[in-house]
Amino acid sequence: MNRSQRYTNAQLAQFVVANGGDITEGYICLLRKGRRANPTLQTVQDLAAALEVSPAVFVGGREERLGDEQPRRSFPDKLRRLFRVAHPSDRGPYTPEEVARSISSDGRYGSISSSYIRELLNPPPQPLPNPRLKHLLGLADHFNLADDDGPQAVYFLDDHLAARIDAELDDYAALRDAGVLEFVTRMAEYAPQWSPHRRRQAIDSISHALESGDSTWRFPCKKGDAQ
Repeated sequence: MNRSQRYTNAQLAQFVVANGGDITEGYICLLRKGRRANPTLQTVQDLAAALEVSPAVFVGGREERLGDEQPRRSFPDKLRRLFRVAHPSDRGPYTPEEVARSISSDGRYGSISSSYIRELLNPPPQPLPNPRLKHLLGLADHFNLADDDGPQAVYFLDDHLAARIDAELDDYAALRDAGVLEFVTRMAEYAPQWSPHRRRQAIDSISHALESGDSTWRFPCKKGDAQ
């Protein structure tokens, strides 16, 4: 299939069906005219395969389709990881009820029920979970995967980008579990009231602990310090 060529709705539907997908000429027409704007995850993947582009292009991601484009990690696996790791330092993981309320609250991403989120997290063997695009956007927004261009639903459609985000999530979780995020938050609350000298002491103490690995700490008071 030549991506530089324009295809009719009927031709594109034929390509999808030939690749094992299921889509009609009429539905493609509605998508192109903007009269349907909430396709399912499977529809996005089927259209991408037929057009020989990355599924991520439909949510502002890369267009180039790589050789190993077929998803290596399932949608439920990615969603379970977000639930497990992406939560603030002052609380445990979000519940499906909390996520459902967050997504449904202002209507931007439609509505979603907690029972459906539970089904997405732990689906039956068949059929595979097939959430709609607005739900992908809502989940990405809730778990703070957004960037300057909007919610990063690309996480669910691009395994290469997802791997980088997962590495960042691992770093975040390690800092959170070590109490670093809570410590930094408290520092930010008090630092504006400190003198430049006290700030230098704090920085020196933190740097010493990180570089030396010394778990013992005492106040670094020297002559002339307590002035």
